Amino acid sequence: MLPNAPENGRRTIYTDSMEIFHRAADLINLDHRTRLELEEPDYEHIFYVTLKLKDRLVPLPENERADFRDLPISIFRNADALERLADGSLILRDRALLSSNVTIRQGKIRLTDGTLYRFVPGMAKRFKAYRVQHNQARGPYKGGVRYHKGVSLDLFKCLAAQMTWQTAVVDVPLGGAKGGIKIDPKAYGEEELTELTQRYMYRLKNLIGPNFDILAPDVGTDGRTMAILLRNYCWGEREHHKMRGAVTGKNLRIGGAELSEQAGGMGLCWCIDEWLRERGESLRGKKFALQGFGALGSTAAILLAQQGCIPVAIADENGAIFNPNGIDLDALMRHVYENPANLLKTVRGFTEAEAVSAKDFFDIPSDIFIPAAIENQVTQEVAGRLKTRLVAEGATSATTPEADEILRARKIELIPDLIGNAGAVTVRYFEWLQNERMEHWSAQEVQRRLEKTIRSSYRIIRDIAMNRPTRSDFHDSRPYCRGGQKLDMRLAAMVLALQRIRSHYMLDDFAI
Repeated sequence: MLPNAPENGRRTIYTDSMEIFHRAADLINLDHRTRLELEEPDYEHIFYVTLKLKDRLVPLPENERADFRDLPISIFRNADALERLADGSLILRDRALLSSNVTIRQGKIRLTDGTLYRFVPGMAKRFKAYRVQHNQARGPYKGGVRYHKGVSLDLFKCLAAQMTWQTAVVDVPLGGAKGGIKIDPKAYGEEELTELTQRYMYRLKNLIGPNFDILAPDVGTDGRTMAILLRNYCWGEREHHKMRGAVTGKNLRIGGAELSEQAGGMGLCWCIDEWLRERGESLRGKKFALQGFGALGSTAAILLAQQGCIPVAIADENGAIFNPNGIDLDALMRHVYENPANLLKTVRGFTEAEAVSAKDFFDIPSDIFIPAAIENQVTQEVAGRLKTRLVAEGATSATTPEADEILRARKIELIPDLIGNAGAVTVRYFEWLQNERMEHWSAQEVQRRLEKTIRSSYRIIRDIAMNRPTRSDFHDSRPYCRGGQKLDMRLAAMVLALQRIRSHYMLDDFAI
């Protein structure tokens, strides 16, 4: 049984994720006290936020429409009164005004599109919210805010710990945290999500700060969410400009960093480039398959294609597409992000590529497979079917421990998430640093610093894995290599992280 496993031996997402921690801790003979400090989070906050839902118009099922076919059309006075959701429902915005000629019968209404709807009055609803603060030995807690229907305390514990390891891997002086709300954001309107975010910050305000716990975007949140969080954190404060660093991933106009949205994809591309250079190869002509077409996935795809890589397959939670000659990414970006009819923002329905099933997607041959969606997508089954040379993790915890073993047995190499998606947190640190100094760095300066951080960190992990202590103008892996043993890349990344964290617990033999 793992040292941190429950007494009943029940496996959880968190115990699975900590297996690699214990392997690395054993390998470097991590002090028992330090191990105990890192095994569990410092704080686990669970609370509830309430929201008054807006009134809705829900499409009437076919079998209920017969009695209302004679309903006349009702018209709203203002064109932006309604917000359409992905499921076809309509949110009545606060400014929604019906004209005088309105017919509502038994709660049913017909709109100008001819569709019959049921009027559903808004009710108050409660949502479970979290903030897990794992460790701050190296600096303030740091981690994203996630809005997703699949979150749990166990998942946030896992993700918060991952942030502790990742900030250490890229050697930025921050710790690890994670939090968010259990919600499907696609099922709610913009005004509802704004109010929910405001309520979340109301409960969160005393738990965070620019020198204590720093927020960032994650799945289901973006720069707009961060702006709402920051506004409600700083509202009414006399020296609010000193508080900007409490929230990162912001828009440039309110203290954000250049390349913030592209950083994750840029970092992953540099790691892939390093992997190929080690083998005397280049990106040109290599084929890649991508799972997840969000900010990181789409950026990585575009940058790889610009270097001559060929995107043959792309998938998201709603569909998958395939083109052996390469997918036109410019056209795909327009389909996903600019097509008003594509409410789900999905690759599904893209006519310039062949639709494939989610199962068949993993059978498509490629040189590089990039999981950039959510956790645990590369399972035992998937790992046994992949036809690729390299799995480059763009998503945190993309590969299960069992899948890791299969990939190693099949000689499929891995770029682990701790370095693969570390570009984002690195630029979040740059943003925080600029906010603290009241500075703004150019895109060129951010890219220069980011590339050096990612490439040097990758090379140190590679040297640890190869047991090849090296010093160059770009990196020095000598303090971290363990004599006499080669390691897999995931274990090597964790060894690097724990050695950097350990040094903050033992300073001249004085334990903090």
